[in-house]
Amino acid sequence: MTVLTACVCALLFCSCSVKSKGSLISYAKSEFGDCKFVSQEVTGSGNDTVRTVYLIDEDTGIEYTVTSSMVDMNIDGSSFGYVEQTSSDFTNLYIDYIRENASDELSDIEDEYNVKIEDNLGKILFEARPSEGQPEAVARAVDDVVSGYDVKDLLDITYLVYAEDGDAYLGALDGATGEWNGNNVYEVIDYVQSVFPEAEYSASIYGLPESYIDYDDLNKLKKYGNLDMNNNNVEFFFFKEPSYGTIVACDLSEVGLEGYIVSEYENYSAGDTLACDLLGIEP
Repeated sequence: MTVLTACVCALLFCSCSVKSKGSLISYAKSEFGDCKFVSQEVTGSGNDTVRTVYLIDEDTGIEYTVTSSMVDMNIDGSSFGYVEQTSSDFTNLYIDYIRENASDELSDIEDEYNVKIEDNLGKILFEARPSEGQPEAVARAVDDVVSGYDVKDLLDITYLVYAEDGDAYLGALDGATGEWNGNNVYEVIDYVQSVFPEAEYSASIYGLPESYIDYDDLNKLKKYGNLDMNNNNVEFFFFKEPSYGTIVACDLSEVGLEGYIVSEYENYSAGDTLACDLLGIEP
């Protein structure tokens, strides 16, 4: 018996029916805090049984549900039977509660910085190019407001910051640790447009260097430092350019070097390198 099969069998042995009303209430209190029981609903039978309890959170007055149901354990086309699954709509309702109570303060941030804060609070979108330092400042301002209304201390939101209609990723603030990881999208855009003035930024994607940079030029770059060829989390920026069609660029610091590189891009593969100071290539 494989380890996976043994784990599945153990799980099925322990979870052969839906939770009782009392177990669901205990789950709710453990996950979300003190609550008041309102009613329960049971539908179906056997493996189709679904039990839902309706509750009111004592701290916020939020009316929510906790549900227990059976789900089919299907792995690689083989069914291992059914296992119990517990779910709740509390977290989404709690975010709505915070959003509603913090609406005035969040609206002030939106107006001051010309941003839109998505309903789930985890996405912040600048309507125009922000000034240096603004993405982090706005993310921290939103987190300060949200934390002030998180009376149950339940949320660990990662705030993702974008611009250019969501195409330009500017960075992320980890609400749990307070760590900001900024992105250099505008440094790359500025470089590309300095050598290709008519280039228009369109989008970015993460991938391996050899997918977007000429392989021979990658080998030439090795002599300038410890080139990380296996980093599949390098961000590549795409532009529309009148003479070349689509071009792609990246910050070489992401692979252990300095400067930028710009390449042609055709038929889902890298073409000739168009600009790279390290290689002495100019357009």
